[in-house]
Amino acid sequence: MRASNLEFAGIVIIAVNNVRLDLNLVSILEAVMLERNVTRAAASLAMTQPAVSNALRRARQLTNDDLFIKVANGVRPTARMMAMWPDIHRSLAVLRASIAPQHFDPRADATTFRIAVTDSLASQAVSGITLKLGEASPFGRVAFSHHTNASSLEAIERGTLDCAVGMFPTLPHSVHVQSLRADHYVCVMRRGHELGRAMSLDAFAEARHVLVSPSGQDMGIVDSWLSLRGRARSVVAVVNRFADALRIVADSDLLVCVPSDLLHGPSHKLMARNKLVTRELPFEVEKLLYKLIWHERLNAHPAHQWFRSLVAEVCGATVRDH
Repeated sequence: MRASNLEFAGIVIIAVNNVRLDLNLVSILEAVMLERNVTRAAASLAMTQPAVSNALRRARQLTNDDLFIKVANGVRPTARMMAMWPDIHRSLAVLRASIAPQHFDPRADATTFRIAVTDSLASQAVSGITLKLGEASPFGRVAFSHHTNASSLEAIERGTLDCAVGMFPTLPHSVHVQSLRADHYVCVMRRGHELGRAMSLDAFAEARHVLVSPSGQDMGIVDSWLSLRGRARSVVAVVNRFADALRIVADSDLLVCVPSDLLHGPSHKLMARNKLVTRELPFEVEKLLYKLIWHERLNAHPAHQWFRSLVAEVCGATVRDH
């Protein structure tokens, strides 16, 4: 592919194989891809919705493809758009990083940061990140996404997510990682539960449990640890959020295993209100390590470097020595 005729005159035009391509048009495709909604894309670009729709019409003519198909809550990218997307997002990220000022001023920046935070930290981190961003960057915006290790990693690779906080046991070479904090699992039960006095490994395995699994999978970290000891437990309910599990446990004889730091945030009030208690697991467990990850394409971008520092400050602020 031959590219020439790079011009800066209000808009940027590149001639690719003798086809004149407006880079503003590419930016609009990026915004629609990220938002999956034309109205929200227009708002993020400070454009009118008709202007974005007209740009999409030109892009469809240029590519001979629909690019986006209307669905109930917005638009869905076509196979052609999905194929184009990695190169579009990577190229725009490189261009922005190249021309971005070396001195980043959060007071004047209007970047939208997209992040996913694991549920066990979300009760503290979502409000902390939002409030801290609002104080430091009046024009900045943050958009939180549902997190699972697999979905967040896929979205970071695809470019629809800027960074994510989770545990991530394995990572590809294209992803950068920063360790944030360590934690460990404890067992939660209602006050007065018979296992509150003493809990052996046999009693733990024989009890009925609630499993918290954002992805909906019916085997968690605790189950993996038990399997190494040739043991298994009875999981009778799988939920997506820790708060739901704690409410279930409060009104039953079920047990739930949670990261201990979860109980020091807003969930502490839920624990006290529902008279829940914690016990150490009756077998040796590994530490949990929370990590902040991001893609190589955003590694040197000043705005994203600043935002990642903010996230690390919030999510690592209450590290405890376990």
